[in-house]
Amino acid sequence: MKTALKLTKVQEENLYLLKLDGLRREIEWNEAEEAYKKAQEIEKAVSQYVVGHNEYHITQLEHDIKEMKNGDKVTDEFDMCLVDEEVFKNDYLPKVKAAFMELYGIDNPLNFVYSYPMFERRMKAQKAYRMIAVDFLKISGRTTEAVQLEKAVKSYLSPKIEAQLMAITKSFIDGK
Repeated sequence: MKTALKLTKVQEENLYLLKLDGLRREIEWNEAEEAYKKAQEIEKAVSQYVVGHNEYHITQLEHDIKEMKNGDKVTDEFDMCLVDEEVFKNDYLPKVKAAFMELYGIDNPLNFVYSYPMFERRMKAQKAYRMIAVDFLKISGRTTEAVQLEKAVKSYLSPKIEAQLMAITKSFIDGK
């Protein structure tokens, strides 16, 4: 049988406010995740559009691979790393920038890494969401555990600790 924590009125109020903040952070994380996925889709579609409407050839292989060799036509945007660097910089990237505008109306000053700001936003939102567990533990008086988890959130987060954090956060927000 689970024993209930004896909380002061202040702790209860702080936990209530934290739960509201946790719901907000969860929404921000989900929105950031969706924005990142959409940005990746756009980036891939633009790159594939440019590759599909132009003819680029592989020139940077040191040894032929079973499926490809120097001189083969590039058919996938991921193979653009095997094209001559000058062709990549002076032909491909300007066409990618133009395709962003043509296909999506996006003026992409980053020129090829459209999704990176979305990636940063996602990581920031994810970290803020994970901190809910740390804040919950601090308010609940479990400071030793909170300090350990906070260090993990700010540095390396092993899959086991991440699962522990997510379980604490989810059960707290869901009221279990």
